[in-house]
Amino acid sequence: MEESISAASRIILAVVRPLLIYSSYICLICGLIGNMLNIMIFGFLKVFRGNPSSFYLIVESFANCGVLLNVYVLRILSSQFNIDLTRNSIILCKIRTVELEITVMVSLTTICCEALDQYLVTSHDIACRQSSTLKLAQRMTLINVVAWILHSIPFAIFYEILPSTGCDIANKYFSLYFCIVYLSLLNGLVPLVVSLVFSAFAYRNVRRIIRRQVSHIRRRLDRQMTAIVFSRVVLLVSVSIPFGAYLLYSINAPPVTGNALLSAIDQLCSAVTSTLFYMNYAGSFYLFLLTSRRFRSQVKRIFGKKFWKSVFCKRRSDTIVPFNPTNPISNASSRY
Repeated sequence: MEESISAASRIILAVVRPLLIYSSYICLICGLIGNMLNIMIFGFLKVFRGNPSSFYLIVESFANCGVLLNVYVLRILSSQFNIDLTRNSIILCKIRTVELEITVMVSLTTICCEALDQYLVTSHDIACRQSSTLKLAQRMTLINVVAWILHSIPFAIFYEILPSTGCDIANKYFSLYFCIVYLSLLNGLVPLVVSLVFSAFAYRNVRRIIRRQVSHIRRRLDRQMTAIVFSRVVLLVSVSIPFGAYLLYSINAPPVTGNALLSAIDQLCSAVTSTLFYMNYAGSFYLFLLTSRRFRSQVKRIFGKKFWKSVFCKRRSDTIVPFNPTNPISNASSRY
């Protein structure tokens, strides 16, 4: 019996390591590419310029890149090369913790702002629609970033390198705040509820948008942005629930000691749920491709026409045409 349990635990652990390594490479590379494409499309296409939700999506994509680099570079070093930089340097421990807290919370708060903006822009109240402006989006983003920078100061103070757990919280009171307030509310329930409620209201409003006296182009843009934001919120909720459930279990369950099989299962659950959770920061571009036909056509247009047109025009302008002095009469006659 013990041999079978030991064999099962070894098999599970043999799956966990390559799962962490390969998923880290895939999420890091595909996530960075997808977020950079989001920045290009929502920033360069004329139809999205000046749109507050497009601005929020650009800000979110930058924050997502920070999350991916923070999480997966260190995970690759730890899983593949057994190098944990945060255990060797207290400065790296604090910088990594602060940067991750800021980028994660900026991304989550920006998703809430996207949902709120779509609710405002699709509202039947003209005052709500007029309040959705690019200037307001820029102010909200500034407040968002500054607030989470200030919130990260205790993380820089109370994170230390501990002998048993490595880079972790060294203050029991801040540990309680981290578990009860930060993980459960700020990083969990609050952004999920806020984004889901406002995106659902926006989705309801956009189905009645045909009754409003707005241009056809504006109506199509509002519908597209509402569908994009709604799918973004659905991705956030669907990947956060398994990870949140595992976190609640790991915090409240007694530590697994002396049972190799339970320890292996715990590591497998941690690897699977964390990989799913960080897909929230890597998969938005590909989700938009799947859910929005208009977004697919916009991607084709910007890369199928504008990109190659700029490449060929540049090549043509860089081409040096040799001067061939010929007889004007023979040159003119060669045209006929």
